[in-house]
Amino acid sequence: MHNSESMDDDFKVSVEGQIRYLHRRIGELSNVVTGETMDFELAKKMGHQIKGNAETFEFGDLTVMAKELELRASASDKVGVLTSVQVLLVALNNHLRKLES
Repeated sequence: MHNSESMDDDFKVSVEGQIRYLHRRIGELSNVVTGETMDFELAKKMGHQIKGNAETFEFGDLTVMAKELELRASASDKVGVLTSVQVLLVALNNHLRKLES
């Protein structure tokens, strides 16, 4: 365990852990759309994972956006998934900028 992480009653993810999480999710979301191909299963999985992890990593605002991505991917809504991915990427990058400044 690193000094920046504590195991008290309220577990908090370190800033380094948050940054790693954001980089990983940005990379994975970037793979949802490749050229003309859209990976609805990956989009659904990413929406579900981000929705589930948002509070743990202290990014509660991502929950609604991620749920929307999951729903749109489940419906094979290509335009909706593309929009949701773009919105999430902006939000993830905004969090990243704040943490890295």
